[in-house]
Amino acid sequence: MRTKVKICLVGGEDAHKRIPLAQRLMQNGFDVTIIGSADYTYPKQIRYLKYALNRKLNPISDIHTLWFYNRYFRNEKFDIVQTFDTKPAFLVPLALKSANTKIVRTITGLGTIFMSNGPKNRILRKVHASFHRLVRNRVTHTTFQNKQDRDFFLNKHLVNETNSSLIYGSGIELDVYTGSHKKQSETFTFCCVARLVYEKGVINYLEAARICSDQGYKFKFLLIGPLEENSKRLNQQILEEYSEYVEWLGPRTDIPHWLQISSAFVLPTYREGFSRVLLEACATGIPSITTKVPGCQEIIRDRKEGILVDVDNSNQLAEAMILLARDKGLYDSCAANAKVHVEQFSIDKISKDYMQLYFSCLAMKSSNGKEVLTKAEYL
Repeated sequence: MRTKVKICLVGGEDAHKRIPLAQRLMQNGFDVTIIGSADYTYPKQIRYLKYALNRKLNPISDIHTLWFYNRYFRNEKFDIVQTFDTKPAFLVPLALKSANTKIVRTITGLGTIFMSNGPKNRILRKVHASFHRLVRNRVTHTTFQNKQDRDFFLNKHLVNETNSSLIYGSGIELDVYTGSHKKQSETFTFCCVARLVYEKGVINYLEAARICSDQGYKFKFLLIGPLEENSKRLNQQILEEYSEYVEWLGPRTDIPHWLQISSAFVLPTYREGFSRVLLEACATGIPSITTKVPGCQEIIRDRKEGILVDVDNSNQLAEAMILLARDKGLYDSCAANAKVHVEQFSIDKISKDYMQLYFSCLAMKSSNGKEVLTKAEYL
């Protein structure tokens, strides 16, 4: 008798972003469990389990996470375990070295240790590569959200051409986002949504807002996201110093609303895996200004869906803001292109890509002989 494919989606604090993918999988005969590290209200039909995961390198907490994975997946049998976060990408394969479960990983980005070349980050990059080298033979398939990240893994021989691929993002539900309700006569409003860490280019956003104000432009600047850094580079006091120019709203759950009342979106990040919030801005129908980095330039093409600027260049960022606000023809063209371009990253398309990948992995010889759905039966 044919059984459902049992799959566990493993993430961190943002595991809830896989809910749309989980729903599409269930609609197509999968039995889905999600485990993550944050409290979140999941739909009743989705099985969810919270566990402890430390984003930073911490041997003690990492060992506890390994123990959890080992116990949980020994008691709960899955056909596929899919990871979606930096640490689970190597901790799950380490914990399941002796199991038969197929492991699929999505590398959602290489993290902040790849954003600068300081001595500490160089050491951490070597540690990062060592962990992935240790588990490379245990992973069935690794998918990446941008070409540069995949090339890094290929060059380090952490994956090969046959057991790795590109899937751009985790899919976005386009129906959730409606066109901007902003009227041309209202104040031109820029919105930045991000975790407030230095590498997201927060300081550049603040400085660009001040530059625009100093030049006499009466724009409105919104900043949304939790402050996750308390250093000389970025802290509460710095945000308060720029409060004359930028309104910080803190973390919000109603991002679609703030995008709808904004004129343009800004993300001056130093690196991304594949920026979901840029997709959300495009789906809303507003142009974006972002940096020429992996995970952003696949979504926003210069003068197509918005404007691309150099990393860590506040003056160039301010110039792009002024240009987008003043050039109505460019603005309207970018807004229209954004709505069309984002369709290729819809949840319907991306979920099909994942399902095809899963069935390809399951088609490989299984040691337990369990009968599952095949790719041919799905298609």
